[in-house]
Amino acid sequence: MRGIGQLALHSTDPGRAAEFYESAFGFRRRAADDGGVDLELGGFELSFRRAERAARDGMQIGFRVDTASEVDGWAQDLALRGFALVGPPSGDRYEGTRSFRVADPDGRQVAIFFHYPA
Repeated sequence: MRGIGQLALHSTDPGRAAEFYESAFGFRRRAADDGGVDLELGGFELSFRRAERAARDGMQIGFRVDTASEVDGWAQDLALRGFALVGPPSGDRYEGTRSFRVADPDGRQVAIFFHYPA
């Protein structure tokens, strides 16, 4: 096994959820129909399936970056483009991570994070 390649989530509005991930993170739309939307980024497929209730309780999606400064750069870029951050970037080498979060249209937490080397 090479790793996780797909995540499928329930959404009350798959098109709106897809637009968020396309505009915020650069996902590309692979397919769409009345039942949902499939996106792709770097070989990872993120799918949204229409449902009466969004899957979000206790759920967080995280995107790992290569440096702590990338975390800050993503936060600044998303804020400048009008995305509401849940909080500013936090953490440092002492804590072992640096991260921030935004919420997608269904209320899921989306983290951008960096883990400092041990």
